[in-house]
Amino acid sequence: MKKYKSVLEAIIAKWGRETQINKIQEECLELALVLNQINCPTKDPKEMEYNLYDELADVKILMAQAEMLFDRERINDRVKYKIEKVQKKYLL
Repeated sequence: MKKYKSVLEAIIAKWGRETQINKIQEECLELALVLNQINCPTKDPKEMEYNLYDELADVKILMAQAEMLFDRERINDRVKYKIEKVQKKYLL
């Protein structure tokens, strides 16, 4: 994502912090919906797979923005803590 840092910064500058925070919420909800429906027998599997990867990409882009909007170091500290917690819990 470093390659696109200036683009992500421009998006935040253009639309503002609150709008991008709302977009994070929106895209996470859309991802949750796709994950909920991914194995639905009435849905086209190829379309659902496309939608899944599309939403994963959106969330990844917005998480990169989240690191610009919030404290990146604090986020990374919590990621490290949570991974180590799982590692200890399951003796990995």
